[in-house]
Amino acid sequence: MRHLQFFLYFWVMGVSVMWAQIPAWIVSHPVSEKEYIGIGMAPLSDADYMKKATQNALADIASQISIKLENNSFLHTVDVDGKARDMFEDKIQSSMVAWMEGQELKETYQSNDNYYVYYSLDKKVYARNSESRRKQVVQIGLDYLQKGREAESMMNLAQAVQLYGKGLEAVEPWVFMDLMNDGVNIPTELYHAFVNVFSNMTITTNVVQVEGEAFKAISIPLAGCLSKNGDVVPNVKLKAYFVTGGGAVSEPIETDHTGTAEFYVTNITSKEGVQDLRISIDDSFIQALPDSYRQLLQNQVWPSAKVTVLLKSVPVTAYLYINDENDLEGIEKRISSLLTNNHFTMSEDSDASQIFIDLTTKMELGSVVKGGMYDLNTCYCTFILKFYNNKTEQLLLDYSVNQVKVLSPVHKSAEETIAMCIREVMKRVNRELPNRLKKLNL
Repeated sequence: MRHLQFFLYFWVMGVSVMWAQIPAWIVSHPVSEKEYIGIGMAPLSDADYMKKATQNALADIASQISIKLENNSFLHTVDVDGKARDMFEDKIQSSMVAWMEGQELKETYQSNDNYYVYYSLDKKVYARNSESRRKQVVQIGLDYLQKGREAESMMNLAQAVQLYGKGLEAVEPWVFMDLMNDGVNIPTELYHAFVNVFSNMTITTNVVQVEGEAFKAISIPLAGCLSKNGDVVPNVKLKAYFVTGGGAVSEPIETDHTGTAEFYVTNITSKEGVQDLRISIDDSFIQALPDSYRQLLQNQVWPSAKVTVLLKSVPVTAYLYINDENDLEGIEKRISSLLTNNHFTMSEDSDASQIFIDLTTKMELGSVVKGGMYDLNTCYCTFILKFYNNKTEQLLLDYSVNQVKVLSPVHKSAEETIAMCIREVMKRVNRELPNRLKKLNL
């Protein structure tokens, strides 16, 4: 019992000595009215443990300075979807640590496993340094804001959004400061200006409906006029594109002094009876902005206008070419009849036709099957039909029926055997091909 008492006594004394050696600032974070105090720690196992401990201590100070961010009006303004605020706060925190100066290393401590540092930053020194930086940032942001407003007033909107974006990028890391100028919150003004450059805009078109033909151009230009609050907007690039249907449209183009951009549909490639073409702002210019800012703009509603394209019911002409390899002689008549009933007007002029169709068939004889009354020849039939755009030579559809097995009595003539094979192949073709043709983008 006496040995146990001695053991407990020395254990308690050892623990007391150990805790006495650990600095109080590690056990309990110091608080001061005159200083910001940062405590940082890093494991000794880290290669740059001293540097990392220092970074953590400075981040600790920065977090105390940025507590007022919770009430920052700018961050409340941009926190529309819960994502923008996180983006800005991350940049603010890293900027504060990088810019911080005047901090002093007060003390260090090293345990068996960790390294600790104690830094302090005089609040008056911080206030003096931050005021100098605040004035610089306000001036930079104000310059971009004024230049952006000048560009916007002259309807140079693409230039305006670039200027607002650069200004916002310059001031955003410093919004933990009070960036006011004559009662104007510079970051908030830049943000609102940036996201509202393309607000209250409309696009009107010279026509709302136009008639066209498949595989042909539309004869008249389709014009879009861009305006903002009733004033025409020049020098903004517009684009035209098919939302439903399909076709080739001229490249995006800037609006002229009347706010107008003209587009030409050089080819309609879809046979849909009613097609939808849109004219809207070409947003390629925002690629020069940081990813986060691009997203801010893309969250806005961009103006657009619709032009309905009505297709004339003009049949598409097609030429059926019979390949030299055509073992199922006579099947071309059945195919020509099927194609005439589904989409096409068959033509004898290959050059004048819009669609070129290549037909290939093969028939291979297999083994003889012994039967009760008579023996049977085994035939394997392959059917290939390829559809090409006769103008561009683009392959539109590659349809095939492979290795259809047909049993024909051995006493049947070659013509009768071919006729049996054609019937079996056409069963598949009649069932499948019309559905494939309906999906064909003509």
